[in-house]
Amino acid sequence: MAEQKDDPGQAAKQTQSTKRATQASGATEPVTTQNGTAPDRVTVDDSSGSRTGTADKTTATVVRRKQRYLIGFRSLPGMASQFSDPFLERLAQMDGVEITRRLRGGGLQAPGTPPSATAPTTAAQEIVVARMDEERGEALRQNAPPHVIVEVDAPLGYSDMAVPEPVNWQHAVQVMPFPRPSHEVRFRILGEGDRPLANAVVNLYGPGFPAQALTDSSGQTSLQTHTVDGSGIHAVYVRPAADHWERYIQNPSLEPGQVNVIRLSPLDRTMGSFPGERPYGWGQHIMKFDRVSTDWNGAGTKIGIIDSGCDTSHPLLRHIVRGVDLTRDKDPQSWKSDEMGQGTHCAGIVAASALASSGIIGCAPGAEVHIFKVVPGGYYGDLIDALDQCIERRLDIVQIGVSGEQFSELVAQKITEARLNGIACIVGAGNSGGTVQFPGNVPGVMTVSAVGKLGEYPQDTRHAQRALPQLIAFSGIYATNFSCWGPQVGVCAPGVAVISSVPGGGYAAWDGSSMAASHVVGFSALLLSHHPMLQSINFGARADQRVSVLYDFLRAAAIPYAQVDPNRVGVGLPDLQQVPGLLPSNQQFFGSGIGAGAVLGTLQTPFTHPAAYLGNPMNAILQLRAAGLWV
Repeated sequence: MAEQKDDPGQAAKQTQSTKRATQASGATEPVTTQNGTAPDRVTVDDSSGSRTGTADKTTATVVRRKQRYLIGFRSLPGMASQFSDPFLERLAQMDGVEITRRLRGGGLQAPGTPPSATAPTTAAQEIVVARMDEERGEALRQNAPPHVIVEVDAPLGYSDMAVPEPVNWQHAVQVMPFPRPSHEVRFRILGEGDRPLANAVVNLYGPGFPAQALTDSSGQTSLQTHTVDGSGIHAVYVRPAADHWERYIQNPSLEPGQVNVIRLSPLDRTMGSFPGERPYGWGQHIMKFDRVSTDWNGAGTKIGIIDSGCDTSHPLLRHIVRGVDLTRDKDPQSWKSDEMGQGTHCAGIVAASALASSGIIGCAPGAEVHIFKVVPGGYYGDLIDALDQCIERRLDIVQIGVSGEQFSELVAQKITEARLNGIACIVGAGNSGGTVQFPGNVPGVMTVSAVGKLGEYPQDTRHAQRALPQLIAFSGIYATNFSCWGPQVGVCAPGVAVISSVPGGGYAAWDGSSMAASHVVGFSALLLSHHPMLQSINFGARADQRVSVLYDFLRAAAIPYAQVDPNRVGVGLPDLQQVPGLLPSNQQFFGSGIGAGAVLGTLQTPFTHPAAYLGNPMNAILQLRAAGLWV
């Protein structure tokens, strides 16, 4: 029998004829997308064109997309690190499994910490990102060896406070698309001097679910509602892009046939400071940043912010020059684009530089800041990659500003690895008002909840709706209704009406536990830079022990609330003048920075710090143990 050879031209002809036959019959054919992957099924349908005589149209049938999975290795007692594993080799040969990424653990093992039963062993192992259908992924998870972790590579999110109004059951019922007419409600948003405000977010709450729109260059926008005369609208919430206070109007009087004008007040960034005094915000004042030397700026400390990027064109953030966008590998400058604004806002709280024309300054403006952009569009794998780079760059503090809906064992192991390498991971508790969100519930992180203070914002804003009435102290400090709670909360910090930088060069007052975490990051940077114990030979080395000492100082410096659930606020609000061994004894006092003559609750017995203690870190440890603050 003669050998039959493949004819490329003939194969191409057959392929073209097959495609034409497929299109004529309306059958399905595989289609390759731009990234080289194929959807589960695409239906090609030209029935409409054949009936009307128009050109053929291709339509895609909506099906379940393939799921992303992370495959890595579990730290088990007695197991040493391996650079590869036969399981990954077999995985690459499986049908229907597409390996899209390999995260090679480049983290450094903690100095002097050999692999053991008590230390993670994932530093040298790689983590694979693969795409497959959910049925195959579940089977792989159930049949994986004990040392292998197979979990969903879930998308990363962040807690947006732009639409704060809860949707109750009555509103949810009205979401259903009943065939009823809608009416247009037009708005015009004006700022200082009746200047039209562009890019202001207008939220309308009422029948038909919350509607949202952005204003144009003339400050105008329109939204659709099912109410006839506007009486059914429950509230209007306007959030400006920058430089103005937001506004929240309940039961507004609106005219559907006219342009409804809403005026916003300019954002007053001045804090009534004396000439030459640093322009600290209200949160920095109650944490006593204004009571330490101006030379204390966090210099020598390296901070990582894992969030939505950072707009370094802002006048106060131009000194930030290190960053990477892990969602766009080929664009080295895209980390400077912050579509969400949260990363820029947090970076301003942490390290905004002081300018004569600005009304704010960061908590640690001298610190070296590294930006890791992982949202929008990032996944748990990108968070692991960011933490790996933090370890490689030998950072001191990392703020994780993103969250997820499910727990990840692989991310938790990477956080533990970061801590073993001397990195303190500080995380906001979350803004859903429920239990602490991931990764705030991972052991080894410092989880921060948000508190507010009465009188720091206009009453016609959503800031005024954040307080839990039963949890307001005499000083005006209160626990918030949006901050997540639970036993994982370590401390609390200012997170309501916090004024900081936003993309475009402006300033805005935002709420959120990420704002609270940023205060604690700056607080920690000052401790690492200036506390004698954390600068000593015994406790200044990059290891888990340094992180433990730092966390102990944060807890020791916290002022507790009176009759407030610790699940809401942890051990209290850190105060720089309460840190054992940080300041001379004649500069340390208790409970005086929260308000004139006000205290948060029953204060602990003051620590005394003779000069000898500053030169002997062990004395400070013994003092902490005697007070029950050292474990």
